[in-house]
Amino acid sequence: MKKKGLRIALLFALVLSMSQAVPAFAAHTLVDANSYVLTKTAQGVAVTGKDGKAVSGWVQDKDGNFYYFKKGVRNSGWDKINGDWYYFYPETGALARNTKVLNYDVDDDGRMIKVHEW
Repeated sequence: MKKKGLRIALLFALVLSMSQAVPAFAAHTLVDANSYVLTKTAQGVAVTGKDGKAVSGWVQDKDGNFYYFKKGVRNSGWDKINGDWYYFYPETGALARNTKVLNYDVDDDGRMIKVHEW
């Protein structure tokens, strides 16, 4: 009986330690910060890999804001990514999180979650 209790305690400790290693923005895989370069262009901001090729994916800046790039171009406005809708502020390209955009709620991961009935 003591062995079973010890196993449960060890399993609980393992799960707890792993949960602390998961970032708050766990729903998205971020592009490795050491693998890309941001460049200002006439169209806004572009992201390329260190090899010069356009990068696609989620990027987080030093202030904790999230952006999504498709073929090196930063998103703006509403965009459907992997089946979910996200809103990126046109002025900055930053992902809207925990807020209401027009009549849509977005959660902590930036996903559209609800349409308000008026």
